[in-house]
Amino acid sequence: MIQLGQHPPPAHTIVHISDTHFLAGGALLHGAIEAEENLRQALGQLERSGIRPEALVFTGDLADLGEPDAYRRLRAIVEPAAARLGAEVVWVMGNHDERLQYSSGLFDTEATEAPQDRVHDLGGLRIISLDTTVPGFHHGELTDGQLEWLADVL
Repeated sequence: MIQLGQHPPPAHTIVHISDTHFLAGGALLHGAIEAEENLRQALGQLERSGIRPEALVFTGDLADLGEPDAYRRLRAIVEPAAARLGAEVVWVMGNHDERLQYSSGLFDTEATEAPQDRVHDLGGLRIISLDTTVPGFHHGELTDGQLEWLADVL
């Protein structure tokens, strides 16, 4: 008999972290917020929790000003923690991120102004990251080409 209000164990465990807003040189966000230390503490708590997610999904505004050093610093903190957890890292653009620095700084690829859309397949779970940024603006949109790509990967 299944008790009311009970759910089966999850098939997948994903950790979602958003809006890290890293700055070059480890500068404090708005002169007061220790973004790097806050992330280190959060990842440390996750590691101590015993939870072993399949992925760490980082969404939007990874860097506050899109500086190359901000992406390097973020990656240097996240990737070792993800390796210890056995988790894949999924990066997703935000309106503060800059495509050139994002693409070269997080993916070891040639810098590009193309939308940063990617597919991650994790044991039967598909995570699709869509870049809705509009360079130079704060709003988002998807191009016809992105919608065609999305239809294909779905």
